[in-house]
Amino acid sequence: MSRLDGRPVKIRDLGEFGLIARIKDRLPTLPSSVIKGIGDDAAVSSLPPGKQVVTTVDLLIEGVHFNFSFLSPYLLGRKSLSVNVSDIAAMGAAPKFAFLSLAIPETMRIESLDEFYKGFLETAAEYGISLLGGDTSASPGPLFINVTLLGEGKKGEMVFRHGAKPGDDLYVTGTLGDSLLGLKIAQEKGKKRISPEEKYLLDRHFNPTPRVREGRTLGGRRLVRSMIDVSDGLLSDLGHICEESRVGARLWVERLPLSPSLRAVAVTRKSGDWQWALQGGEDYELLFSAPPENGSRIQALGRKWKCGVARIGRIGPWESGIVIEGPNGPVDPLLFKGYNHFGGPKSKKSSREKKRKSSRGGPWK
Repeated sequence: MSRLDGRPVKIRDLGEFGLIARIKDRLPTLPSSVIKGIGDDAAVSSLPPGKQVVTTVDLLIEGVHFNFSFLSPYLLGRKSLSVNVSDIAAMGAAPKFAFLSLAIPETMRIESLDEFYKGFLETAAEYGISLLGGDTSASPGPLFINVTLLGEGKKGEMVFRHGAKPGDDLYVTGTLGDSLLGLKIAQEKGKKRISPEEKYLLDRHFNPTPRVREGRTLGGRRLVRSMIDVSDGLLSDLGHICEESRVGARLWVERLPLSPSLRAVAVTRKSGDWQWALQGGEDYELLFSAPPENGSRIQALGRKWKCGVARIGRIGPWESGIVIEGPNGPVDPLLFKGYNHFGGPKSKKSSREKKRKSSRGGPWK
């Protein structure tokens, strides 16, 4: 335990500048592309010729996005950065520079803050990310975490949400639904024994793996037309692609990739395993569309990747909306909406959704 004059050190003992110095002492040597890091009014860095800046920002609030009753500060530090890394990966880019701002409650222990930074910096090291600055403030209430992550992508190789075209195949890396079921397990009070399958699902929720290598490969080889990471839920994020690309989509439930752990735990809960995959958020897998002629190359890559890749549907015309082919016929997509910060887990039908025939098939297969 950190001590000052024989007593435990509190955050107010360090002060803002002492806290910044404490963080700076833990940072590794900066890469040559960084001209100035922590210690000045602003950070300065350079990019190689032909590269473009990619930026993402994420805000996490205690009690809204995380809860210390079942999440350690160390894992929170890892996940705080990982979710941003996943955004950069979904663009086919590489993460480079991070900026971290915290609004810290007075009750937070300095040891907890140290553990948070340990997880954050370990994750940064794994992906070659340098922490170049940020801000700290006192919080009168919960802990607020704001992460800004800068990445670099090669011009012509980055992937956006708006490129999908009717006839494209729809793919996803890894498995779906693990994180949502892991969160459900974590929220259950009084559960004493955790099975190996449940432990796997918990880890998938609290310590996700951004698909940086996979995203860069797909973008670098120009195999895909649109891409997004699965953070809000498969259907919600597919909806973002459809909205931006002005297309519809058809999902095949029986082709959704499910982990053995999810299948095993879902059976004990007497729930449909594919339902977790449809609505589950925070899996941080890559959902992307690609022209059919690239299918063999994508499948070959999937066999090399530890996470694998699965073809789960097809892009269609905008007028057909999103169609889900369930085991026993069409499934209403509105039953499986992902998370919406201002509308709860299931959003009401918008006027556009009411007009579009989202649960009926169109003139394409």
